[in-house]
Amino acid sequence: MKQKRLLSMFLAFVMVTVLALPAGAVKLNIHASSAVVMDHQTGEILYAKDPDTARVPASMTKVLTAYIMYQEMERGNLSKTDLVTISPHVAAISRDSSYPQPVPLVAGGTYSVDELLNLIMIPSASASCIAIAEHISGSEQAFVKRMNETAKSFGMDATYYNSHGARINYITARSMAILVRKFIQDYPDILNYTRKSSYNFRGRTYGNTNHLLDTMYYEGADGFKTGTIAAAGYCVATTATRNNRRIISIVMKSSSTSQRFVDSKILLDHGFAEVARRDTAREKTYLKDLSVPAQAIPYMPMQVSVQIGGVTTPYTCEAEWTVNGKPVAGFTNPASKITDRKISTLIYTPSASEMGTTLAVGFTLKFPNGKTVERTMAVPVAESMGLDGQLNLHTASVYGGHPLTVQGTISSEIAVPEMTVPVQWELNGTPIAEPNTVTLKNGIGISTAAFEIPMDLIGEKAEVALIVDPMGTSPLRLTAEIKVVD
Repeated sequence: MKQKRLLSMFLAFVMVTVLALPAGAVKLNIHASSAVVMDHQTGEILYAKDPDTARVPASMTKVLTAYIMYQEMERGNLSKTDLVTISPHVAAISRDSSYPQPVPLVAGGTYSVDELLNLIMIPSASASCIAIAEHISGSEQAFVKRMNETAKSFGMDATYYNSHGARINYITARSMAILVRKFIQDYPDILNYTRKSSYNFRGRTYGNTNHLLDTMYYEGADGFKTGTIAAAGYCVATTATRNNRRIISIVMKSSSTSQRFVDSKILLDHGFAEVARRDTAREKTYLKDLSVPAQAIPYMPMQVSVQIGGVTTPYTCEAEWTVNGKPVAGFTNPASKITDRKISTLIYTPSASEMGTTLAVGFTLKFPNGKTVERTMAVPVAESMGLDGQLNLHTASVYGGHPLTVQGTISSEIAVPEMTVPVQWELNGTPIAEPNTVTLKNGIGISTAAFEIPMDLIGEKAEVALIVDPMGTSPLRLTAEIKVVD
C-alpha cells in the first residue's frame, strides 16, 4: 500500500510538473534544430525549440515573394491574368538543376501571374520567383531590397539576398511563423494554392513538395511551403485546421525529407492539444474584485484591481480596462499573458466633469472565439472638493507698467496627503498666465502669479482673480480689487 501511495504521489508530481512547464520547455521527439508551433488565431507560441537562431530557409524564402505578389494585387498593380515576359536570364535559370525546381520557361514567352504563383508555391520553381521579381521591381536586386524592407516592417528577424532560396538567405523559425500567420490573415486566398497536391502546367503535372497533403497525409493540412538546400537541411512550414482552429508549424534543419514531415506531425498534434488545453482554461476563467475604492476624488489617481482565477493552463488574450464603457488609454493589452491569480490594476484620475457621478469601471478578457469574461465595479465620485481659500491682498493701489505678485492660499476639506488641482489666473477676465496646477499637501496649497500691470489701465480699477478647478461643476473664484495709478 505504501508503495502504491508513493507511486500515486510521484505520478501526481510528474503531471503537475508537466502542466507547469512553459511551451518551450516541453520535450518533443523531433529532429529539427529549430521549431515553432503557433496558434494562428492568437499568435501564441505553443512550442519553441531554438526559435531565434537565424537559419537558412531555402525555398521557404518563396513565401515572402508570394506575399509581395499579393500586396501588388491588392494595390491594383498586378492581377492573376497579367502576363509576365520571360527574360533570357530567367529562361536559362529555369533549366539549371542547381535552382530547385527546374520548370522550363521560354525566353520571350509570356506566362500568367496565376501560372507563376502556382509554380512558386507547389513545385517550388525558383526561376518563376525571379521572373516575378523582375516584373514587379525591374530587377531581382530591387525586389530583394523590398523583401528586406517588408520583413523589417513585420518585425521579422530575416535577411534576404535572393527571391527564391536556392541560395543562402537567413530567417529565424519564430519569424517564419510570423510571416506565415500574416500571409494567411491578410490573403487567405493563398490557401487555394498551397492546399493543392499537384499542378498541371502546360501538359506536365508537378507534385506539391509538401507531402502532408498526399503521401504523408495529415488531417486538416492545407499548406504551406518546403525548403531544401545543403546549407539549410530539410525545412518546412505547415498549417492545418481542426475544430475551427488553425495551427502553424515551422521546422528548420531537420535530418531528412521524410523526417521534416514526421516532425511537423508531432508539432501540429502538440499544437492542437495545447490549444484545446488553453481553450478549456479560457472557459474556466473568472474574475474577482481585489481592490475597489469606496469613493473617487477628482484629480486624485484611484486604483482598481481584479484578480484572475480558474486558469488551469496559461494563455494569451486581449485584456482591457474601461470607464463608463470607454477604453482607458494605456490600459489595453491585445496580447496579455494570463496566468492563475494574476492581478491586473487600473490607475485612473477622475476629471472635474465626473464629480458627483458614479464610474462604471470594467475589466474584460476577450477570447479568440468572441467570448468574454468581464467584471464591472461601481465607484462613486465625490460630489464636492470642499475648496476654499484667499488671496494675500483684497484691495491695493498699484502702478501701471510695474510688476505685481499675487499669492493665493487654497484649502480643501478632503485632507489627503497630496492632490493636484488646476488653476487659472485672470485680470479683468483675461488670462494673465497659462493654465496651471497647484499641489495641495494635506489639504493646503499655494499658487502665485507674477505679471506686469498694463499702462492702459492707469486711472482704472481692475480685478485680479484666481479660479480654482475652472472646469469643475462649482469652481472656486478668489478675487482682489486693484486701483491702477500713474
